[in-house]
Amino acid sequence: MTFLKSILYKWKAKKLLATIERTEKQFCRFAMIVTDNKRDEARLAVLRKDQRYADIVSRYQVCMSAANRHNETVKTIVFSCNSILQQYPIAKILDDIGDYTKEKLKQIAQPFSSFSVYVIPDTFLEKDRYLQYDARLQEVIAEFETIGAQKRLIREAEKAIAELPDRYLDYAEAEEVFAEAKRLVGQLRAYSKQYYASPKIDNSVLDRHNETFIAAHIDDPVFDDVNGFCLDEEQRRAILCDAKSNLVIAGAGAGKTLTVCGKVRYLLEKGYAKPQEILLLSYSAESAKDLNQKVARVAEGLTVSTFHALGYRILTEINGKKKAVEDQLKSYITAFFREEIEHNFVAANEILSYISLYFYDLSREPERYESEGDLYQELKKKELVTLKERLQKLSADRSRKETLKKELVKSQEELAIANYLFTNGIHYEYEKSYEKETATLEKRQYTPDFYLTDYGLYLEHYGIDRNGKAMQFGGDAGKNYVQSMQWKRKIHQENGTKCLETFSYQFKEGTVFDDLRQQLVENGVQFKPLSETEILTALRSVFEGRDFSSFLNLLVTFLALYKAGQPDASGFDRLQSQLMSRNDDVKGLSLVQYDARRAGVFLNLCKEIYSYYIKNLRQEDKIDFDDMILQSTAFLDRTDGFRYKYIIVDEFQDISQSRTRFLQKLIAHGNAKFFAVGDDWQAIYRFAGCDINVFLDFDKIFENAKLNYITTTHRNSMELQRIVEPFITANPSQYKKHIRSAKHQKDPVRIVFHNNDKPKALLLALNDIARQAPHAEVLLLGRNRHDIEAYCNRDFGFRQDGVLRHRNVPTLRLYYSTIHASKGLEKEFVILLSGENAVNGFPNQTEDDAVLTLVLGKNNLFRFAEERRLFYVALTRTKNVVYILSDRLRTSEFVKEIEDKCLILGDIEAEKTEKTPEIFCPWCKTGTLKLKERGYGEQSFYGCSNYPYCTYTNDNLQSVQSKMRCPQCGDFLMMRKGKYGKFLGCHNYPRCKYTKEITPIKK
Repeated sequence: MTFLKSILYKWKAKKLLATIERTEKQFCRFAMIVTDNKRDEARLAVLRKDQRYADIVSRYQVCMSAANRHNETVKTIVFSCNSILQQYPIAKILDDIGDYTKEKLKQIAQPFSSFSVYVIPDTFLEKDRYLQYDARLQEVIAEFETIGAQKRLIREAEKAIAELPDRYLDYAEAEEVFAEAKRLVGQLRAYSKQYYASPKIDNSVLDRHNETFIAAHIDDPVFDDVNGFCLDEEQRRAILCDAKSNLVIAGAGAGKTLTVCGKVRYLLEKGYAKPQEILLLSYSAESAKDLNQKVARVAEGLTVSTFHALGYRILTEINGKKKAVEDQLKSYITAFFREEIEHNFVAANEILSYISLYFYDLSREPERYESEGDLYQELKKKELVTLKERLQKLSADRSRKETLKKELVKSQEELAIANYLFTNGIHYEYEKSYEKETATLEKRQYTPDFYLTDYGLYLEHYGIDRNGKAMQFGGDAGKNYVQSMQWKRKIHQENGTKCLETFSYQFKEGTVFDDLRQQLVENGVQFKPLSETEILTALRSVFEGRDFSSFLNLLVTFLALYKAGQPDASGFDRLQSQLMSRNDDVKGLSLVQYDARRAGVFLNLCKEIYSYYIKNLRQEDKIDFDDMILQSTAFLDRTDGFRYKYIIVDEFQDISQSRTRFLQKLIAHGNAKFFAVGDDWQAIYRFAGCDINVFLDFDKIFENAKLNYITTTHRNSMELQRIVEPFITANPSQYKKHIRSAKHQKDPVRIVFHNNDKPKALLLALNDIARQAPHAEVLLLGRNRHDIEAYCNRDFGFRQDGVLRHRNVPTLRLYYSTIHASKGLEKEFVILLSGENAVNGFPNQTEDDAVLTLVLGKNNLFRFAEERRLFYVALTRTKNVVYILSDRLRTSEFVKEIEDKCLILGDIEAEKTEKTPEIFCPWCKTGTLKLKERGYGEQSFYGCSNYPYCTYTNDNLQSVQSKMRCPQCGDFLMMRKGKYGKFLGCHNYPRCKYTKEITPIKK
């Protein structure tokens, strides 16, 4: 028993020693020591009974006490470190480094120093965090002086940034206002290691400062009374924004000119400029006069000018004298045609080539028609008269002229071919009836396009593309056209006649005349081009006797636009080089080869005329209006005058490229700030060289640009804006803005539909106005100055004193203006006369000739973009109500777009029934039959309104008036006599043999 007890004691002592040794090994580790206290205490209680194990018992007790102290130390260190991490993060110490001493930082570091003497197990989750913090803190202690110095630099730099002057700061001023801050930051960056991020010194700092400045001064008293008006918040913001370049984008009636006046007053009152240091520019003499009257109420001594007048002043100072000004470009071009071509055969040949082969622009895709009748109606508007026809009309042989059939071709491509044949001395007849009878009940007699009389050859021109599709017809009409082409080929094959062919795609590819020439030569056709004498004789006749105005106007427009943007004739060579390179796009001109050749001929001619004009201008020591801009831009550096601190431009949407370059030079000349106001929704002068892209790309063209908006209209009602805003914003290539108004008006847009009784429609609108305001001012608007004439009658028109009056509403004050001239105007009521789909209506679908795109600003791809803006201008001239007069049968698509939001005036159905129903032609289906006179004493007849394209006639007036149609061919039934008495037979007999018995009328 004693033996077993001895073994048990030894085993327990051994276990206790193992616990002691295991525990002692953990004293160097930074971890809590955990023991099996219950078992160890039990073993300890046994060993205490035997004195031999007293040392082990004592050693165990000492070990456990040390373990408890170790655990307490670990807890204390963890608590201290966690507290320090929370209370003294390194970022906070660095941020508040001035609040610390080295001794304080060493005290903070003490717990981490104690922590670092232990062996730290990977199981301790905070190991990396503690070690990293300790390392960074030791670095801060070691670099304490360096860090303190860097912090002082940061604070001084931030103070320099915070203490910016109390004014709007432009980006160009950044270098000056940030000089001290940047110097301090430079010192900071000189350290090999930086403990702080450098203060951000860029435009965003200026933006925040400027926003703070605007907010602090938005209520300054200077804005409370500008010419009797208190400016709204957007106007004040626009004025306070004093950027190097500032574009104020405004809505119609939003107070653009008032904002300009406010800007002038602000600059003067705050001392930013003196009156002589401010230049105000506008585009026309009238607008400059209006602007001058308004800013004169703000201050005296201001310079208000047009661009041209300023340019003239600059040139006068540089030249030391005033030069004579030439404004008759058209007269010089006319003189060129009358005089110069007599000894300039190169130019004469170019003119004839252009007139005969390239007179019409073929660059656009052909319009598509659903039937031949639709095509005829469009051709009636164009009147494509051949050169042969025009010259024959000038013939001295009056009898020959009167017997000639009017030669109107059916496409611009046919016209070019006809003129090609004529100028090469190849005699032809247009649409001569085919030599064999081909007419049937379904088809009229075949008339090939051209018949070459000296050779018995036919020539057909087919409007098809490379894929054999008819480009000008849609739907079934296109299929019918192709089938007709196949039928014509079959006719020639069956009858053994020779027919040459040309195609529309040959125009696109630029090969049509080469291909035609080859076919003609292969068939023995002799070319006899007009001689020099014949060309000059022909051209003299053309210039003197034909309607030459369209070509002349095109030349005037092109040369005016060219000269406005180009300083000399070298621009023609650059344009020719672009054409020769066969680029797909030359400044917006979509070129096919025919159009490239056409443009090349046109440019050669224009260069000749330009050289003639400039030579005469310089010989006479004159300048023109374009010289005022171009030369003053080139010579401005020669004078120390004309330096301004501020340049302000009104109606900036009307800017052109040449004026843009002039402005840029003028701004740089005086290091001026630029303030512009305008509305891209009212850009309507592209035809005069204005380029809306300058407005839209303002921030890319002008230095350090800012955009501001004025979107509260003081003219139009909110109800009007709800109608016009969706209309104008349909074009996405404009600035986005939402116009607001505090005004309200019921039914602000009212449409008066009429059935071509224009005076009646006008009176209806005037009566409606008189009921609302008997003494109101009414602005009547048309597309051109003659539109008003269609509304004049014995009750309405201009009196001898030039005043416009209507006898039935004499108290109304009436004014007439074109829409273009009305921009900037406003009246209580407005009447838009041009609400039809017509040349003088909306949209005007007569597009610019493609050659003009070489000198015009890039056109917007949105359909009828400028026409849409013009319509918007017309609708927004009113303070109250705008009336639109429109023919119900030819309503403008713009009117249709807003019709459901407008009030309709007049009894439309009654108007419809008042009109005599039209009688449609049985051949072309779209023309209407008109009663015509053959001559004195001869019988009248009905003819198609689409003549000469449709040649249907009917001299049996009763058959047409009875309106009884043949059920087989659609022609009219007429009374005929047979051996069995009277019956109804078709007018189209013998091709149509339909008859109908006359049913007796019962008494």
